[in-house]
Amino acid sequence: MPTPTPTTSAATTATTPAVEPKPKPQPTPAMPTPTPTGSAATSAPSAPVEVTCREERLDITTEWHALGTAKLRKYVTSEQVERRIPLVRERVRVERIPVSDAERATLTDKEIAEAVEEVTLREEHPIIRKYVAPVERVRLIVERYTTEEVVRDELRRERVEFHDSTTADPDPTTPATNGARPDSLRPFS
Repeated sequence: MPTPTPTTSAATTATTPAVEPKPKPQPTPAMPTPTPTGSAATSAPSAPVEVTCREERLDITTEWHALGTAKLRKYVTSEQVERRIPLVRERVRVERIPVSDAERATLTDKEIAEAVEEVTLREEHPIIRKYVAPVERVRLIVERYTTEEVVRDELRRERVEFHDSTTADPDPTTPATNGARPDSLRPFS
């Protein structure tokens, strides 16, 4: 089997249309670095060339933000109240009673003299005492509830197309430019 000469390789290279250069992947420990041992036509096939495609994905988490504060503030107000309470008051009423015959004999022995009789009159006064009585307890209870929110964002994705100048044009209706067949681009799946 004859070995192709460097001129054949140069002729094939000359007919290959100019393709935008793609960055070569950096060699990793898993990919051996090809070592040049001679011309490209006479050397053994090198390790496969590969491209890693990446895409953006959403990683949605939540975090707490302060929404505001809720406070319980106790304050004092005053209001006028009115209560009706019964109060007892003493008063004097003069009553004149005629002396009976039995009393008259005992009373006539006394001399006529001046006398003062005194009665103390009393009345009730309201005594107002204020006291503090607990009425109710008021609590702030924090409750959690769940709502749904739609998150929209734009994600980028890397895709790969490959160019193969050795295959025929799959669509013969495509017009050729300058007698050369257009390069076919196929998505790489």
